[in-house]
Amino acid sequence: MTEPHDRLSAGSSPASTAARARRAVLALLVLVLGLAQGCGAPHADQGEDSGSRAGVGRNGRVEFAVEPIEPIGRGKNTFHVRLTWTDSRNPVKRIRLRVLAMMLGMAHGSSTHEGKEIEPGLYEVADVPFSMGGLWDVQFRALGSSLIDETAFEYEVP
Repeated sequence: MTEPHDRLSAGSSPASTAARARRAVLALLVLVLGLAQGCGAPHADQGEDSGSRAGVGRNGRVEFAVEPIEPIGRGKNTFHVRLTWTDSRNPVKRIRLRVLAMMLGMAHGSSTHEGKEIEPGLYEVADVPFSMGGLWDVQFRALGSSLIDETAFEYEVP
């Protein structure tokens, strides 16, 4: 005879029990790694970061070249973003550039910041806040009447 505590509950199967166990182990691993890194702990293996980033957007239409005007730090940061069409290599002019900074591990984020075109294809995005040290994900979106292209870069804020 099977004892009541040895039986699976209604609706449970060995597969669903194993899946719950895997999710629990994964959640514990994420928590432990997050605590080990700490909210503001810098990565020891990284050297000085200029903050410059470049890459082609997810849709392959626009290249984003990002340069902070000062070293990245806590508080408000300003970026210059050069947008170039990948097919023609011409500057992307008169477009909306929106930027959002998020610290995914701690659920911190900022409001959306609008870029201002300061010369053809060069945009300035001012006052992007990093409220604390740690790893931040900064999303850049080039918009016409709809999304044209987007990318994201990571910044380790000291």
